[in-house]
Amino acid sequence: MDIVSAKDLKRTMVATLDTGKVRSSPELMDIVKVRLAVGYLGERDQGAWWPSTWLSPTAPSFLSPIYGDKLAIAQYGGIVETARRVHDERIGIGRVFHLFRLSEALERRLHETVASENESNALPGFVAADDAEALLAQLAAPAAKIDAGPIRVGDIKDLDRWDWISELAGRYQAAFEKSEQTFPYFSVSE
Repeated sequence: MDIVSAKDLKRTMVATLDTGKVRSSPELMDIVKVRLAVGYLGERDQGAWWPSTWLSPTAPSFLSPIYGDKLAIAQYGGIVETARRVHDERIGIGRVFHLFRLSEALERRLHETVASENESNALPGFVAADDAEALLAQLAAPAAKIDAGPIRVGDIKDLDRWDWISELAGRYQAAFEKSEQTFPYFSVSE
């Protein structure tokens, strides 16, 4: 078992000593939920921010023969990569992070969370846009102002606090309500 600092353990994961497995924290699951909700609402059949249909009702029929019981993991990975590419095209890459491009360590923990939640069938699925919008509303902090396009919302250091996910959920929720595309990101202070 890897040695982790108490601060890191508290923020991100809780180890279960009896099995040696790692259980995801509520904060990590919130990031996964917001990614799935934004991913779903941005798909071709919803807001059309990206041309994919990874989370559409018909996707399992052509993905499950390939991915089998890992279908949810494949859908999550597909929508994250699709949204990441669109965000990167709009924001740029380099010393910036956004909902779909986080630090390597956090991305690894998110992947572990998705894999463990897939085993327990706990990943959220959406039947309609209302479901995804309700999830965003549940996790969202009120957005002060919605700006279309790329918008810097903070410093990379702000990602150390967990309230950034509710801020982004609020921004995306407001953007989808107004049918505007927004791409909030964090970067190094200038």
